[in-house]
Amino acid sequence: MDKKNPMITVLMPVYNVESFIKESIESVLNQSYSDFELLIIDDGSTDNSVNKILELSDSRIRLIKKDKNLGLIDSLNLGIKLARGKYIARMDGDDISTPNRFQKQLDVLLSDSEIKVCGCWLQRFGNHGKIIKHKEFHDEIVAELLMHCSMSLGAVMFEKKALENYHFDENKKHVEDYDFWSRVSWASKLYNIQEVLYHYRSHDKQVTKVFYDIQRKGDIDIKLFLFKKLNYDTGEFPNDLITRMIWLTQKIAMKDLVLFFKWIKQLDHNNRRLKIFSQKELREVLRMIKRKLVFELYFEKTSIGLDKKWRLKALAHLPINEMFFVVIGKIREMLKIKMINKFNKNVVLKS
Repeated sequence: MDKKNPMITVLMPVYNVESFIKESIESVLNQSYSDFELLIIDDGSTDNSVNKILELSDSRIRLIKKDKNLGLIDSLNLGIKLARGKYIARMDGDDISTPNRFQKQLDVLLSDSEIKVCGCWLQRFGNHGKIIKHKEFHDEIVAELLMHCSMSLGAVMFEKKALENYHFDENKKHVEDYDFWSRVSWASKLYNIQEVLYHYRSHDKQVTKVFYDIQRKGDIDIKLFLFKKLNYDTGEFPNDLITRMIWLTQKIAMKDLVLFFKWIKQLDHNNRRLKIFSQKELREVLRMIKRKLVFELYFEKTSIGLDKKWRLKALAHLPINEMFFVVIGKIREMLKIKMINKFNKNVVLKS
């Protein structure tokens, strides 16, 4: 292996992860593909993280120690600048990569020169466990960005040259990954391997738990940035309307509901003309956005003060498919309640 120019730089920013860092590093060192450097950027850790790293003796490890804590975004931008590899594989200091992750992602990037970023599925472990299944193909991934971040930054491998002009924005703290993909996806083809190659640790100190409210405020700007690519009428459909309807954290008027469904129609219409997103994938995303809103309005308890009378009146303003969804769902709810009451009555009689 040419130590100056390995095929892959594994970029691992760390900060106070002494409990997990050894296991994370070992999952990198034990990869089936070995032509890499492990570039660890320590962000001024105040625990025993650095000593834990130094205990591991491997010539592929390159440790950069920052004098003070400047944050993850600074570490990511510094790491990309210092990376020697043709490809950069991201890795977080509290997570674990499966032994064949690098080989499988590299195979994808080498087999299709148009693909510049390769991700995968993730398995959560720790306090909560589930599989995060990202969409496979570029058109699907880009359309899903309208709803949420559809690439996991810690689990990707990408071509350095293709992304070296993109930087993580200090003004997008705690949503820097979502913002990054919302910009990169228009110039580089993305792909997700449909297999778990990365194990994501869930614990109480993670950004998603500690800074949830900040993240929620930050990602609406990203969503609006993406929606506005469809050139809808921002005078008729202002930012605050879209925000209210997507988050449902404020009371909404009947006219808001009507305008929201009109906005959805305009997005579909404009995309047919502009061809910004795959029409098939956009329509599926818009369908899910509508269904999520309707489900929350009619089948979940909300804190925005909508009473039964409002919901009954709103039925007439729903698209026909959503109206049937509500009616059928409510019938099923009533039948379920009747069955439960009947069962309870029989139990009482028998006792």
